[in-house]
Amino acid sequence: MKAVRRRSLIIALLLLLIACAVSSPYLRAFIGLPRHIRMLEGQSREFPVRLPLGLYLRSDEGVNIFMVNDSRVEKGGFHLKRGSVARFRPLNLGTADVQVKLLGVLPIGRVKVDVLPRVNVVPGGQAIGVLLAARGVIVVGHYPLVGIDGRRYYPAQEAGIEVGDVIVSVNGVPVEGANQVERLIDMSGREHNEIDLGLERNGQVIHTRIKPVPTGTGARDIHGEPYNGYQDGDYGDSMKYRIGVYIKDNAAGVGTLSFFDPDKKVYGALGHVITDANTNQAINVRDGRIVAAQIMGIQQGQRGQPGEKIGVFGGGEDVLGTIERNTKFGIFGKLTSLPKNGLAMEAIPIALAEEVTEGEAEMLTVVKDDKVERFKVEIERVLHQTSPGTKGLVIRVTDPRLIAMTGGIVQGMSGSPIIKDGRLCAIVTHVFLADPRRGYATLAEWMAREAGLYPGTSSERGVSMVPQRRELPDAA
Repeated sequence: MKAVRRRSLIIALLLLLIACAVSSPYLRAFIGLPRHIRMLEGQSREFPVRLPLGLYLRSDEGVNIFMVNDSRVEKGGFHLKRGSVARFRPLNLGTADVQVKLLGVLPIGRVKVDVLPRVNVVPGGQAIGVLLAARGVIVVGHYPLVGIDGRRYYPAQEAGIEVGDVIVSVNGVPVEGANQVERLIDMSGREHNEIDLGLERNGQVIHTRIKPVPTGTGARDIHGEPYNGYQDGDYGDSMKYRIGVYIKDNAAGVGTLSFFDPDKKVYGALGHVITDANTNQAINVRDGRIVAAQIMGIQQGQRGQPGEKIGVFGGGEDVLGTIERNTKFGIFGKLTSLPKNGLAMEAIPIALAEEVTEGEAEMLTVVKDDKVERFKVEIERVLHQTSPGTKGLVIRVTDPRLIAMTGGIVQGMSGSPIIKDGRLCAIVTHVFLADPRRGYATLAEWMAREAGLYPGTSSERGVSMVPQRRELPDAA
């Protein structure tokens, strides 16, 4: 009786050890089947089965999604002989869950199989200007006011002004810049009048009335003593009427168009989010536009100081499209006219994240006027990502001409597409402060997903590369 119990215990322990071993990631890697297999329609993938024992694959939904070695994987299972090659071939778009068992008994785990559509886009490289709003100035934040009486005031918040609102008029006067808004607010305050603000929100113009608050910093009276209050007509040089909002002119800077779909009229650009320098928050671009730009000069990059494209762009007559979203992967929207001055208008495939490899590649960008040119770069390191991340590659500029002109990667190159083996594989996003010839890029697949081109989608210190005004947003 004791011998039987001992044998049962030994068998149970052996089964437990085997179960732990076959479920370990080390054995899964040795077997050769990854946890997630992604294929493009019409593309097969092969995986050698290294284990000297047979594997059985079972899937309920996989029968219509893919085949293995020209056989459908059904509920009854499919036997992979030892030492064989598992050749996955797609049948239809979709996702299937596959159960993997050793000898048809011991479960090793599951493999997710995705069959994805081929996505082709036209690579960009064109210089673009980014307008946060079609007119007026954009509200990018609130701040409390300390009045001349020492009390705190929140006039803008109390009046219902929201971050992302666009101030289009003050007392009926159309506004074009932050300085003009500040001046009109101060003038109304000095006349002891409320102001009528015209705000554009969600495509509609609304009006709100607000009373400016007199503020002063370090004011002193005629005797040189700290000034404790203002009387009518005695304002002092440091007194100013404000409403408690940070505002920014509608021009965010110059960047690069990354790609576009000429049929769907969808585009992606920049490769990173546009943030406000004061709040470090993403700017709400409710009425943003991208416009054609020209590069008039280059400020070369140096160690510790990124260079910059010096660009100019106009207004409504050069509009290329609308900005619908400002995300960590860039800006996205709809084209109203197809970009010009590209090297070619032929669409090329987007490489899946796992297809991107190290080696020589080329970058498309503009360094003079509006001409897109090709420049040699090296993909030094690929940071393999199973989920979308903004820094997927480390790249290095190797083109002697580009290095001579710019010093490497400069602000304004963000969004420049990187092409390797005839596929769009990445988008330039950041430059390294310590070495302007090197920088980060994001995988093109993640941007394409953010642009909605796939079904169901919507360290070293780097510097974001949309040249922006160096001063903080104006305080009104």
